[in-house]
Amino acid sequence: MTVDPQPDIAAEEQAEPARRLTLTERVLFDRLGWFVEVRWAAGLSALLFMALGWYVFDVRFGAIPAVLVVFGLFFYNAFFSLCAREVYQAGRISKRWLMALAHAMVICDLLAVAALVHFIGGVENHFIILFVFPMIVASEFFSKVTAYVYATATAALINAIGWGEYFFYESTHYPLSVLVSTDPERYDPLVAPGAAQHGVFVFQVCFVMTFAVFATVFVASSIASRLRQREEELQDAYLELRSLDQVKSTFMRKTSHELRAPVGALQSLLKAAERQMPEGAAGRDLVARAAGRTEYMLDLIDDLLRYSRLRTAVRTMGRERVELAEIVRGAAELFRPRAEEKGLDLDVRAASAQLVGVRDSLTDLVNNLVSNAIRYTPQGGRVTIRVGLEAARPRLAVADTGIGIPDDELPHIFDEFFRGRDAKKTFAHGTGLGMTIIKRVVEMHGGQIDVTSAPGRGTEFIVTFPPSTPDAGNRA
Repeated sequence: MTVDPQPDIAAEEQAEPARRLTLTERVLFDRLGWFVEVRWAAGLSALLFMALGWYVFDVRFGAIPAVLVVFGLFFYNAFFSLCAREVYQAGRISKRWLMALAHAMVICDLLAVAALVHFIGGVENHFIILFVFPMIVASEFFSKVTAYVYATATAALINAIGWGEYFFYESTHYPLSVLVSTDPERYDPLVAPGAAQHGVFVFQVCFVMTFAVFATVFVASSIASRLRQREEELQDAYLELRSLDQVKSTFMRKTSHELRAPVGALQSLLKAAERQMPEGAAGRDLVARAAGRTEYMLDLIDDLLRYSRLRTAVRTMGRERVELAEIVRGAAELFRPRAEEKGLDLDVRAASAQLVGVRDSLTDLVNNLVSNAIRYTPQGGRVTIRVGLEAARPRLAVADTGIGIPDDELPHIFDEFFRGRDAKKTFAHGTGLGMTIIKRVVEMHGGQIDVTSAPGRGTEFIVTFPPSTPDAGNRA
């Protein structure tokens, strides 16, 4: 079982340090990225079709200028992609910036399509239909009014190509011709003799394409406007849920903090009363059980405090260069008496493995893994801890020969307050938050956690962190 970091945390921590994108901005940015990828595919497809037409079907057109147009498309597509990546990593993305980038892309696409259509036959080529694709993009990003403005501009371009070639045929038109004889070599018009010089034909193509462009905008913008409305509703719902989640986490933190002092005082009083009562005294067993319950309550309060801090203070936690081996050795010394009390063999091998992170959170991660391994391993068992570098990535492995985890429970072990059946039988009291905290810490640091287990044979957790650059600690 592998648990990867959630995109919203890992990506924001590593690539977007300045601020969190809104849902609308994230959708727009992802959509722009998708259209960039489509543009690469469209350019390659254009080259492929032109090569097939030229070399396989012996169709002749303005090949050199058409190829130059496609390479121009590749150039501005790479430029826009690089600009988007730089602005994203600098955390300066805004809806206004995204819309400006979308306008620039659509304008460049229209000019590129117009140039390509002109050089491969103009109105004589059925690929004039390519004009509808920038209209789909415009309808996807902009309001209906803006999309219709682009449709009008596109219709003007189509008519400029058609009627420009009609009136200035000899100097502007690149006719489509096909090889009909090799001896002697002779090329005839592919469509009809002088089709671009027939006013009715030019009018027909321009009229049909103008209608197609406006129809495309009508259909695409109608669908897109409904999708945008749903996105706005989702954005509002997301903000409301996020606000409620923050309120919940703040309530958990404050309530847990206020409860800890009185519960801790109650536990101290109960333990003092137990010590003062003679062995076998009436009620001593009840006092001992009450003290045990308050200890469980303190553990629950501590876990709630840690978890609520992890949920609400990810960005405010100070990061530094941390030696993971040092934390592992500290955890081993802390839990060794408990392991020896159960007769467990605690095997620790800690090689240097540094990463940039939050020391306290990483300590909680290691302590929870080691504590669980010891807690759920029967007497005479073995707990193995390994830490070091693997392919320059810090790696922590904690394995035991304990009770193991059934396959049907593995997908749920990181759920809040979840405890397995065998875990409850082995150790009656537990908060069910330890593994949730572990997962959260791994996500905070952009890592990955793998779990392998077999009932009755033990469990192994492997945590892998991304490699740390030499100056990462200064940036953090």
